[in-house]
Amino acid sequence: MDAAKKFVLDAQGQQELLREAQRNARDQAFRMKRAMDANEPNGVLKHAAELLRELRTSLLSPKHYYELYMQVLDELRHLESYVEDLRKSGTSIRALYERVQSSGNVLPRLYLLVTVGAVYIKSKEAPAREVLTDLVEMTKGVQHPLRGLFLRHYLSLCVKDALPDAGSAFEGDGGSVDDAIAFLLQNLSEANRLWIRMQSQKAAGAPKDRAARETERQDLRLLVGSSLVRLSQLDGVTLPVYAAQVLPQVLAAVVACKDRIAQQYLMDCVIQVFPDDFHLHSLEPMLAAMGQLADGVDVAAVLLALLERLAKYHDALGDAGQRLLYGADADGAAAKQQQLFELLVHRVDRVAASASAATVVSTMTLFRGFAGFTLACFNDSTRVACLQRVLDCCLSFVSDARWSSSTTTTITNSTTDPTVVHSYLSELLMHAVGALQLPELMRVAALRELLPFLPWTRERKAVALAVARALLARHEPIAAVAQMEFVVDVLAPLVRDDPDAPLLCVEPAPGPERDAVEAEQAQLAKVLHLVRCADLDAQFGAFAVARRAFGQGGVFRIRFTLLPLIFRSLELARALETTATAQTRPREVLQFVHEMVTALASKLEQMSVACVNLFLQCALAADRCAFEAVAYEFLTQAFIVYEDQISRSREQWKALELMVAALRATRGLSSANYEVVATKTTQHAAKLLKKHEQAAMVLNCAHLFWHPNLQDGKRVLECLQRSLRIADACTGSSASQVPLFLEILEAYLYFFEAKTPEVMQHYLNGLLALVKDHLENMEHGQTRSECEVRYRDILRYMDSRALASASGTGPALAFVASS
Repeated sequence: MDAAKKFVLDAQGQQELLREAQRNARDQAFRMKRAMDANEPNGVLKHAAELLRELRTSLLSPKHYYELYMQVLDELRHLESYVEDLRKSGTSIRALYERVQSSGNVLPRLYLLVTVGAVYIKSKEAPAREVLTDLVEMTKGVQHPLRGLFLRHYLSLCVKDALPDAGSAFEGDGGSVDDAIAFLLQNLSEANRLWIRMQSQKAAGAPKDRAARETERQDLRLLVGSSLVRLSQLDGVTLPVYAAQVLPQVLAAVVACKDRIAQQYLMDCVIQVFPDDFHLHSLEPMLAAMGQLADGVDVAAVLLALLERLAKYHDALGDAGQRLLYGADADGAAAKQQQLFELLVHRVDRVAASASAATVVSTMTLFRGFAGFTLACFNDSTRVACLQRVLDCCLSFVSDARWSSSTTTTITNSTTDPTVVHSYLSELLMHAVGALQLPELMRVAALRELLPFLPWTRERKAVALAVARALLARHEPIAAVAQMEFVVDVLAPLVRDDPDAPLLCVEPAPGPERDAVEAEQAQLAKVLHLVRCADLDAQFGAFAVARRAFGQGGVFRIRFTLLPLIFRSLELARALETTATAQTRPREVLQFVHEMVTALASKLEQMSVACVNLFLQCALAADRCAFEAVAYEFLTQAFIVYEDQISRSREQWKALELMVAALRATRGLSSANYEVVATKTTQHAAKLLKKHEQAAMVLNCAHLFWHPNLQDGKRVLECLQRSLRIADACTGSSASQVPLFLEILEAYLYFFEAKTPEVMQHYLNGLLALVKDHLENMEHGQTRSECEVRYRDILRYMDSRALASASGTGPALAFVASS
């Protein structure tokens, strides 16, 4: 016995034994077919029995036995065809059926009996129910688990088309669908019993051996489930028959077997093979049976499979099908959905309460699936309350002291990978935020209570991003202060660093991490543009909530988050100016904005130019609201930032461009205040490092003195002449000077047409001569061609307006000297 056992466990010995058995099977199959050709029934049965004798081995593993079985099965098809031909030729199948029962060995005899019995049923020489009863009872003669299991499978396979099903040729005298059901259930029960015995046989031993035995059993599970599959295919198994006859017996057999693997597989098989509407109308007994399964059965996985089937069925029905299912009355449909939910949530709650450390992951998967089922299958009037119940159950589960750390509020059981559990929990929450509108999400209190159980920088941040993307995709407005508080709380991982981290507000180094943070902040900035409150006071309150939150984000984040908040606040200030019903006044909003811009300017020197622009935009907003003192203060702050923080020539140029544009747009400053800031801007322009930049910027500043607040032609002419002197003093070729001269010429022309008294025609003529002289000295090339085209355009324009002679008067250099 020990030697045999050792031989079985030897892989090489298994292969040699299989090859020998296959050779013998091929040899006997050849002899059987030769006897068929000679029409010798006795020889056929003899060689068929010898062929089947190879299946009597106990030395092959299930995997190798299956290979041998499939080869023998192919040969038995030829035997079945031969028996069918005998029937057609007038041979009594009843006599043949009795003859094969005299074969010597039990296993070959029963295979022959099943093969001939299938043809015997089709011949209708005897009622189908009698032959089926005889076969299912006779096959009990093989009690070896492996051999018996394959024999039961062969029986199910042979008679699948010979059952007395409703509408079949064998119904009536041959029996009824009840007989077919009884046969299949008995065969299922016997096959399951043999399958379980495979585990108990040689159950002792090392854990590795027991695990191998379980793996072998799992490989053979389809042999057991074949009877259930055929049962589900019977036309006579209608919903009433299933609910009253089939399901109770199947569930009773499953519960009674007390085997973990068998119960797990059979429950899943029942869920998968029978129609969805059968499950929907028989939920109560199915859920009750789940509560009676043995310890170790992953009930969560079984229940999840059921929920997935029901969710797909509900989706396939569509609106019309759902009305037929639940009724057209909305209240009645809601009541039916609530009843369905109560059945499910009770079982889910029980599953979670009885979960072990080994089933934490599957239980979390169940919660995720149940949440998805709730959101997909229930209407708007019930799904929020139902989802709250689901998340309450999930909250109780993840709070369980058996696997939750009280110090970190994260699932940290040693036998479970916390990352997997966190992933399922985050997927559950993301599913919820993707399906519900913002007001609905706020009603699901458990959602916010579950967030602390997720790691801040991974899954919780993923949920926050999902919320932001969902809001943006739906263009859903944030219409109240309470909604803003909720959004900021949920988006906390985007707003600030983990409060439990040792280092807070550390700027990420350049690379993928920094790119990711910048992308997150971009999403957060977009969310601010969703704040649209009908009440302007509420709008200001929402902005204040955002400001308090963003202030905790650190220097790196506020460069992204405060900018949109500043511009949205300036929009609010302008809107408040046109309404008298709001309690918030524009001055309060401008003060609010002033604090934010000052914070940016004091903490982010690299944003100095941007801060200059922000102060200027604030000044323009205050100017439109007729707050001259406030506008002047903002302009002063812009100059302070320019003088204290901007030293690079290129940045100075950009800042001065912004200043000139902003000052030209103001309308509410007094002449004195306006002259101060315009003069200051011109002084800064004259101090630029590069001569050509000085010339261009001083030229721009000329426009500051021909403005509705201040029209000083003398100062305009000073700027024009100073710009010309600087341009003429620029070192280099004419190629760099002529474009500047043309800019100055156009400016002179503009102010001349604007009726500036100090800008007279002889200045235009002298400047035309200067440009013409320099053009003639330029080298030929693209720059000269462009300048000549521009010069001719100016001349044509002047001729069209009769402004000056194209030839000019007096030498150009004399004109420059007089300037």
